Amino acid sequence: MSRVDFIPLSAKMSPEECAAPVTGSSLKDKSVLITGAASGLGAAIALAYAEKGAYVTLADINEKLGNEYTRKLQAKGLHVQFITTDVTSWTSQVAAFKAGIKFSPSHDTLDIVVASAGVAGDPFIAADEPPVTLENDPPAPNMVALKVNSIGLFYTAKLSQLYLKMPSSAPSPDPPCLILVVSLVAYLDFPAMASYTSSKYAARGLFRSIRPLFADRGIRVNAIAPWIVETPLVAELLKLFAAVGAPAGDPGQVVTAAMRFADDKTINGRAFAIGPKRILDLCDDVEGGDGGTVMQGFHQTELRGWDKYSAEIAGLMGL
Repeated sequence: MSRVDFIPLSAKMSPEECAAPVTGSSLKDKSVLITGAASGLGAAIALAYAEKGAYVTLADINEKLGNEYTRKLQAKGLHVQFITTDVTSWTSQVAAFKAGIKFSPSHDTLDIVVASAGVAGDPFIAADEPPVTLENDPPAPNMVALKVNSIGLFYTAKLSQLYLKMPSSAPSPDPPCLILVVSLVAYLDFPAMASYTSSKYAARGLFRSIRPLFADRGIRVNAIAPWIVETPLVAELLKLFAAVGAPAGDPGQVVTAAMRFADDKTINGRAFAIGPKRILDLCDDVEGGDGGTVMQGFHQTELRGWDKYSAEIAGLMGL
């Protein structure tokens, strides 16, 4: 395999480097596709990119919210479009990628993909779960979190590998990039949300697996692992966090990280933890102990008492 496009993995970054602002000037006229962009973090990232002059395609299954948000951004003179997308469907995502390419100023390129689609799912054990008998079969568990957060993300990553390197009549001098929105629950235990947590471990595993493959093909890939922040996805869960005094994160820090990954061409293969207090390089590689060293400190400084909070939240959920 030719390594002519090879992009080396970048070195560990300090908290100050992680949070350093960027101009976002390189985003002007870039073609961007963001999944899960009708609300929440995907919507916030879409706004930030569009304000820098990017042509942003919002892909989301919620057609009503997607169209409303698109009209709102278009009213500001921003270059955005919406396409209804079910990320668990390969053909639906293919259509979204094609729409993003056609929306670009050159009409034949895609520069940045942000995989932000996600759902919370159900607890592994329900509070009102009836006992099983040999006469009544138990209902199948709700698999939506694994389908959206794992399978849907896998589809997005595979299509990014294909379409981000599609030949263009006016190729950008900047390497294309994929940004995966993972979650900090992929680095700690949260039994109350087992389906969501396991799906995000799969997302983290995907990031670790494709990181060298994308580097060999000239595509930067980085991951954002937010702590819980205020979004429609976790509105009810946030109430439980507040009830036990557990801290929430800052969605603005997620946008800061997304802007940094998109604009800074030197960053490749890094995973950033977002909040509750600051942005940290997780050092999710062999040199960094696969994130273990940073997370050990995280529990001591950023999230002291998480085991107690987690148990209290589970108790409120009747688990």
